[in-house]
Amino acid sequence: MSEYKTIVLQQGLEDVAVDDYQFRKIKSLLRQELKLTKKMQDDYDRIQLADLMEDTFPEDAGLEKLIEVCQSIKGLENLAKKLETERAKVKGKSPLRKRKQEAGSDTPTSTTSNTVASDGGETPTTQKRKSINREKAGVKKTKQSEEPDHPPCPEEVTARCQSPELQTSSLASSNTSLAKVQKTQTQNQSIARGAVLQKDAMTVIVLNAIDPFVYASSEHEVKEMFHATVATVNEYFHVKVFNINLKEKFTKKNVIIISNYFKFKGILEINEASSVFEAGPDQKIEVSNSLIRKANKPPQISDFHKYGPGAVVYGLFTLQKKKVNPKNTIYEIKDDDKNNIEVVGNGKWYNISCEEGDKFQLFCFQLKTIDKQLKLVCGDHSFIKVTKAGKKKNIH
Repeated sequence: MSEYKTIVLQQGLEDVAVDDYQFRKIKSLLRQELKLTKKMQDDYDRIQLADLMEDTFPEDAGLEKLIEVCQSIKGLENLAKKLETERAKVKGKSPLRKRKQEAGSDTPTSTTSNTVASDGGETPTTQKRKSINREKAGVKKTKQSEEPDHPPCPEEVTARCQSPELQTSSLASSNTSLAKVQKTQTQNQSIARGAVLQKDAMTVIVLNAIDPFVYASSEHEVKEMFHATVATVNEYFHVKVFNINLKEKFTKKNVIIISNYFKFKGILEINEASSVFEAGPDQKIEVSNSLIRKANKPPQISDFHKYGPGAVVYGLFTLQKKKVNPKNTIYEIKDDDKNNIEVVGNGKWYNISCEEGDKFQLFCFQLKTIDKQLKLVCGDHSFIKVTKAGKKKNIH
């Protein structure tokens, strides 16, 4: 059940292919079966809908219904195929578990011809065969209990499942490595699907970091994170830090060494399992002013079409217009070249306090095509820092 729920939410409803308009379509098509009121249709977000589907369809958390709906919506056909593949992976695990349970039973299963004589009794020959079968079953049971249970790798941990630690021939090492991966999966629900684990240490200098803020968690828990920017000698990176205890280490101009972090689309992601410690006197690095200026320079809106849908955007812009709708707020922003783009704000970013001319610093906003136009859409880890004349104001 939990595996089906994960597929429905993280690989279905939260997939980048499902924009706000298509999500509304999904709710509309499921309205009767989920008994959605008009208010529920308007207010329910993706997590709430996944919870309701789990309650309504307890057998598979509503995965089959979601596949049917996606098949009927233009643009989501490929997502439906992807969900079918993931469902097949989960179903494929059941026979293996069943065989293990059978092998682990006290009485081995034997065919009637091997154990029963023609007159209904047992002959010496059949007793001997029965004894041999018991021994074979016992050996089979022992071997199965020693073998590590490697389920198919889900998409979100592909890189971790391919770790060399899991490819060792030692069964003990395999079990240990698998346990580590499973523990990391549990701890790191916020890590992006497809993120690649980076084990090697990297020395960076902290360019800036914002204060921690509460973000939406798929586990329905109150969690905090913060954004930062770091640089090596040659390049800079935006960073998502999911362990707020590391905030002191992410002080401007502080040189730190990081390892066991994740990397996705050029963005680093650090969590509880990552290693972060301050560099020693002989491990300091110098970063050129030109690289620092490059890291602080906002992207040009005219270049966004080159990035394409799915790209993540950080940068400082100017608010040109604000339009509050019943379901979302549209913030029209512009860059220094007077190019503009719309930012779609909902949830905590619905109707925030701001005025025309304010500076909008965006963190982790995603480009999506809505009504045939590229727009910036907020996600779970998005943050907006609004700067007014002479004052800095963090909007939570």
